Amino acid sequence: MPDAHFEDENAAIEYLADHADVSELVQSIASSGWYDYEPLIVLVNSNIVIEGNRRIAALRLIADPVLAASIGVTIPTPLHPNAMPGLIRIRPVTSKREARDFIGFKHINGAFKWDSLAKARYAASWLDDDGDIATVSQRLGDNHNTISRLVNGWKVLKQAELNGFDRNLISRRSFAFSHLYTALSRPATREYLKLPEVTDGLLEELPVPEAGLESLARLTSWLYGQPGEPSVIQSQNPDLGHLVQVLGNKAAVATLEVTRNLDRAFDVAEDKVSKFSQLVYKLVQDVEEALRLTGSYDGDPELVAATESIAKSARALTTTVKALVVSEDEVNAD
Repeated sequence: MPDAHFEDENAAIEYLADHADVSELVQSIASSGWYDYEPLIVLVNSNIVIEGNRRIAALRLIADPVLAASIGVTIPTPLHPNAMPGLIRIRPVTSKREARDFIGFKHINGAFKWDSLAKARYAASWLDDDGDIATVSQRLGDNHNTISRLVNGWKVLKQAELNGFDRNLISRRSFAFSHLYTALSRPATREYLKLPEVTDGLLEELPVPEAGLESLARLTSWLYGQPGEPSVIQSQNPDLGHLVQVLGNKAAVATLEVTRNLDRAFDVAEDKVSKFSQLVYKLVQDVEEALRLTGSYDGDPELVAATESIAKSARALTTTVKALVVSEDEVNAD
């Protein structure tokens, strides 16, 4: 729950039931009993659980059927004799820093992985305390580049929210944080937002300068949508790559601003010379592969018509390309 806020403990339990599969854990404990395989990690000065919230929430729900019913969690009956233990083990710590090595590795590279947004928030919090990305990356079992991308994405997201972006009002049900931190790794996006170059890979707090805030608002709207502004991203591949390419072309950006149509904007930005070359070389490879397999032809007459169509198109393509070459030579001669 990287940046969630709750009115009370019951609200936190409801959030976990909705977002963290606590209902499945309730079913397991109620049916098979509590297995004390790993202590909860608890801040002793406040009794706040910082590791093991799904387990403590499940135990609370089993012990309080009224609360469980109020948030739509069904408690199996009959209960296992050890479904409501009187005591459970904890590992007491005096600060979150004491538990970071274990929690970070478990949820970033271990068996119970957080999503990318939670990873980014956790790594950013750690860096705020220790300030050494090499150490944090090593202790989280990840590389420097991955952690810096996540943290930079988190910083830009928080600035976007200060600038008016609302994660609760996006076009889709789930928030794809990877869209943002992946886009930020591309030079065209950084230039569009006027982000400064950094030597160690980490951006400062509030990294987007005043001159880039309007662009930041447009980018987050295009990525995720806002009321009256649907997202232009249907899937990360290929839409995110197309959007990044659009950001590097002023005419394409202007087209996207006016039409909010990514396909039209990408058509302006696309390198058609490169695309033509790629298509021709792929065509050559495909034809050579088909020739290699001609011994497998089964006599289908429709394939004869298809190969004749290919030959006709190839002749037209060759004639057109040769004519363009001759035309270019004449221009150079003049």
